[in-house]
Amino acid sequence: MSESELLVVLVDLQPVWWADHSLSEVLESLLVLLNSHLLNNPLNKVCVFGYLNTGVHLLFPCPSSTIIGECTSGKFEGFDQMNTQLVTSVKDLILGCVDPTLHQAIDGSLMGAALLRALCYCNAAKKEITTSPTLRCRLLVIKGSPDVRGQYMPIMNAVFAAQKNKIGIDSVVLGEESTYLEQASEITGGTYLKITDHSTLVQYLLSIFLMSIEFRKTFNIPPPKKVDFRAACQCHGTMLDTGFVCSVCMTVYCSFRAICQSCNAHFKLRTAVKKVIKKGTGKRKLDNGKP
Repeated sequence: MSESELLVVLVDLQPVWWADHSLSEVLESLLVLLNSHLLNNPLNKVCVFGYLNTGVHLLFPCPSSTIIGECTSGKFEGFDQMNTQLVTSVKDLILGCVDPTLHQAIDGSLMGAALLRALCYCNAAKKEITTSPTLRCRLLVIKGSPDVRGQYMPIMNAVFAAQKNKIGIDSVVLGEESTYLEQASEITGGTYLKITDHSTLVQYLLSIFLMSIEFRKTFNIPPPKKVDFRAACQCHGTMLDTGFVCSVCMTVYCSFRAICQSCNAHFKLRTAVKKVIKKGTGKRKLDNGKP
């Protein structure tokens, strides 16, 4: 029996960014991918998380949901139930953002927390399977809002954890280029893709991200560009060749900081110690040994 695969999708639902873009068009393309993934193998599974700048939410499967799909002619009931539940969860989450000033005050989205929660979900799903076939997991991040320098350390911690557990991270960027996701996809063996025309999203999802990472090696997919693996500083978010690193939490800074902004560790800058030469009080001896 073939291996089953768990596809965990992380969707950026930052309401400030989606105010100028079509969320419904992206959701329709995502539903096509999820339905196709389930059709490939009856043992395949899907999970969808939505993350904002205020938290991470499980959109599907939701254990507390009571939504029942309609059984129509030529349509599988499970697909309709998943589509209805996912759209309803996203709608309720967006409409729940009643205070727009709160989201405007908090910059970016909690992508690092979303990655860590997705890895925990994958670990729990693997433990539930006690017999063969084994379960392979991979993550797909759909991102729109720009990178936030405060999220660099949580994202990289999640990336190295995914690499250790052999979980690939695929990235679809709808807005500005994301250096963090470029490094995440390159380190874990996934695919990074920047899409400018959102109407073509469904074509890229079906032609590239529907198949597993192992199968992509035999297909002609867009070649990855050169990735900048330099670390980003916590204070300005710029890429550094050399910098100052906190010995407690490994946060990178472009200049010395007496107090780490991440863990509040205190440091002292070591200065060069000047050597003081004391003048001798004894008499200097001559060459013949006489004073």
